[in-house]
Amino acid sequence: MGNWSLSTAGQWLWGSEPMRWRRAYAGREDQVRAARVFVATLFEGTGRDEDAAVVAAELATNAVRHSRSGGDQGWFGLEVTLGEFARVAVTDLGGGCVPTIRSEMPGCEPRVGGYGLLTVSKLALTTGVHGSSASGFTVWANMDLRGAPQTGSGQAASLAS
Repeated sequence: MGNWSLSTAGQWLWGSEPMRWRRAYAGREDQVRAARVFVATLFEGTGRDEDAAVVAAELATNAVRHSRSGGDQGWFGLEVTLGEFARVAVTDLGGGCVPTIRSEMPGCEPRVGGYGLLTVSKLALTTGVHGSSASGFTVWANMDLRGAPQTGSGQAASLAS
């Protein structure tokens, strides 16, 4: 049943319940771009569309490259929630190591690039991971849409992580 006491479309659209979108993608690198475009579209007009797209691309790339999601019949899930803060989360099929933010310190050599989650952490207020190698991980980033964009317009997203 709808809330009939709302007087404007804006009150309905930005009501007290967070808005949530979920999509599942085949575990292929070409689907990382599809997820990136989807998130950029959702965040269009916020001034953080490029930042959110970078976050989605980094998380999706990690799922495809470092988990069973990138194998035969693999998939990854994308969930975007818009409420007080925006959350971008990617769920993989597990099988890899626990996703970890790499250090920028000299002498800390990342594997296969390794700076994707570091990039995500710089664009987000908070990040986190839950799950296991056996059942799959969900890696998420909360973003404040009221903040200034962190990336330059037109800056390409690094897909290495």
